Amino acid sequence: MKRFFTICVAVSLWAVTALADEGMWMISHLSAHTDSVLHSMGLELSREQLYNTTGAPCLNNAILQFDGGCSASVVSPLGLVFTNHHCGYEAIQQHSSPKHDYLTNGFVAKSFKKELPNEGMYVLFHVKTIDVTDRILSCVPDTATFSQRTEVIDSVAMVLTDEVENADEFIQAEVNPFFGGSRYYLTVYQRYNDVRLVYAPPSCLGKYGGDTDNWMWPRQTCDFSVFRIYATPDGKPANYSKKNVPLHTDNYVKISTQGYHDGSYCMTLGYPGGTERYLSSYGIESMMQNYNAVMYDARTQLLNVIQAAQRSSDALRIMYATKQSHCSNYWKFSLGQNQALENLGVVSEKRALEAKLQSWIAADSTGHAKYVGVLDSLRTLYADFADRTKAMTLWQECFYSSSDILGFIFRNVMSVLGTAPQASFRDRVAKAYKDIDLPTDKQLFKTMLSYYLAQCPDTAYLPKRTVQQIDSMGGSVSAFVDDLYARSIYSKPKALAKVKNFSDTADDPMVETAFDLFFIAMNSARDNHTEDYERLLGDAIREMNHDHEYYPDANFTLRLSYGLCKPIDPTLLAQAKAKQKGQNGMLQQTSLDAASLVAESDQLYTTPASFLNKHDKNPTERDFAVIPPVLQWMRSGHHSQRYLDPATGQLPLCFLTTNDITGGNSGSGMYDGKGRLIGLAFDGNWEAMSGDIKFDDNLQRCIGVDIRWVLSVIDDYSHASRLIEELTIE
Repeated sequence: MKRFFTICVAVSLWAVTALADEGMWMISHLSAHTDSVLHSMGLELSREQLYNTTGAPCLNNAILQFDGGCSASVVSPLGLVFTNHHCGYEAIQQHSSPKHDYLTNGFVAKSFKKELPNEGMYVLFHVKTIDVTDRILSCVPDTATFSQRTEVIDSVAMVLTDEVENADEFIQAEVNPFFGGSRYYLTVYQRYNDVRLVYAPPSCLGKYGGDTDNWMWPRQTCDFSVFRIYATPDGKPANYSKKNVPLHTDNYVKISTQGYHDGSYCMTLGYPGGTERYLSSYGIESMMQNYNAVMYDARTQLLNVIQAAQRSSDALRIMYATKQSHCSNYWKFSLGQNQALENLGVVSEKRALEAKLQSWIAADSTGHAKYVGVLDSLRTLYADFADRTKAMTLWQECFYSSSDILGFIFRNVMSVLGTAPQASFRDRVAKAYKDIDLPTDKQLFKTMLSYYLAQCPDTAYLPKRTVQQIDSMGGSVSAFVDDLYARSIYSKPKALAKVKNFSDTADDPMVETAFDLFFIAMNSARDNHTEDYERLLGDAIREMNHDHEYYPDANFTLRLSYGLCKPIDPTLLAQAKAKQKGQNGMLQQTSLDAASLVAESDQLYTTPASFLNKHDKNPTERDFAVIPPVLQWMRSGHHSQRYLDPATGQLPLCFLTTNDITGGNSGSGMYDGKGRLIGLAFDGNWEAMSGDIKFDDNLQRCIGVDIRWVLSVIDDYSHASRLIEELTIE
């Protein structure tokens, strides 16, 4: 998940002992205590088999950061990669057309030559993680202001990454803050830029349940796709070339079809994107009011336009598939997170902790002088900047993420301001306009500009030049946008394709409007120092509870989580559903009748019977529609014996564990105690949507697709035996 212009939230700490299976632990720096917990729960691998930087085989060396936003695992000695279907969705969509509709029908590469390259796609192998806290913080003067501290840290971090990256074109380095900036680690990656699509299931399997089932349990979604890493003949990373060959590697994971049971050990390894588990109560309130609520309402407007376009033709259905998927995912998440935070009383719980901290500070105000007033400052800052935060969220949703033409111009503006190398302007135009329908784009701009002007919290965040032009047209947003598109070269793709440089369009009315809107973002995004005070709050609580072991919030770095295969307690589940019933705006799961839902909600895994049940009860519902070949196969019950559960004789589809995951973990391998792949993580559950803020050890679950469901689809449905033969299956 979404780094640009997200709400500023801190990664500070509050005093809780890691409960149950809570925690996204740094695999490179596991403590002796955490290691002992892993082994007591069922891990059979040694620390060196789990992680090492010596070059010896270990599980870590088969784990990937996939294309900047997901996780994946190498599953064969020929560089075959398993990740989620929704992680590969954009690549599948890019290769699709009404003639070759891989979204609907799936894709199977019959040979290496048929595997499809993906421009811009890459994977990262973790090489090593180094603690650089002393080197960075020793450069920060004791008298530095918050702004000066940031400038110094950024400068030193750039020097550190340059030292690593200058040595090799395909080495990538990042310095990441941990514990809100109290510690810093340098992570080094090996990057591979030639990644090709090998297999995609039909979307009626890979996205089964769609928006209706998203974030819900029970699930039957076969959420996986298959890619392959290519390299030079001598195994070196390289950009795409027809001369490249599949990556030969000794670092790949084995697959287990032995299954699991209630209480089996399970761990995930991947790249969780971001949590705010230790955010102050004031930060949580701001997130709920000025981010989640605003996002949900704005995306409701956006989705109405996109879905209307998709219903009008197959071409537009495919063209806007990725945009619709990205938009709807966090549209629903934002609603669910707010409801769960309210149901679990998270703000009240944080307030109680903060009251305890205030007493601790007051007991020794001299020794704790740097913490005096931290909570008062946070309360004041979040209140003072509420309008700015709301305006920034509105800007992102209404402008940066709505009209694709406007977003394209914004990205070109940022490329001019930045230093990163860019493809030629003509190449960028060709790539962007492949997925732009001008009438749809115009309607998106009209809808979201109107919505922004109606919802803008203060005149300071209005686009003044744009408002003046609208007023000159009788206050009609529609007339303004029609005129803009009529005059702009950006609504004339053939003419735009002949333009050599972005700067040549500086006087274009669409570019002028984009700059007018861009200044809102620049004004709204100014630093308000909440993150600095959140860091101090975290330092204070860690000091107050110095005998506790803490894990850092997720930040797109490699993490391990551990847990057990375990259903949700039916009593607790019933209580959670009772709280949700009747809530305003609650999205009900309509895919099953009440009796069926109750019967399956507390099960450890789902079966083909439940897949067919959902379809049969909703045969015309888009989210449960199934193409005839898939329906025929599912009704036939033809699943190879080797993929059936040995205890029940059934094919497990999706299953539950207590592992701690978040966005970015999508595609993360789920491993048994021997380090064998048993599933792919792809979702959390609605009852505990507060998970990024508050881990609830009773309700929170990781939903994974069982690897046997994956293998049966590849083998029994698609007959892609060449892929099965690459795998080491135990």
